[in-house]
Amino acid sequence: MSKTQRIKGVLAPVVTPFDQDLNPDAKRFIAHCKWLISQGSGLAAFGTNSEANSLSVNERIALLDALLAAGVDPQRMMPGTGCCA
Repeated sequence: MSKTQRIKGVLAPVVTPFDQDLNPDAKRFIAHCKWLISQGSGLAAFGTNSEANSLSVNERIALLDALLAAGVDPQRMMPGTGCCA
């Protein structure tokens, strides 16, 4: 069993870019997240700007998987999981 670690530091709200067809743009999303991390911030993806409610579950999972595949440390992320009732 792994030890649970607390999230530390500042978590920046991450704006999700979209392409011309209004699909999430994973390439630009990854680049933006890596830039935020390079500036010392953690990632509050799909959270404080209500994007969790604007993206489907599959879109959110695909973007998070893309971040992990790009080598982003999951310890630096706190994804929003909200939904509308």
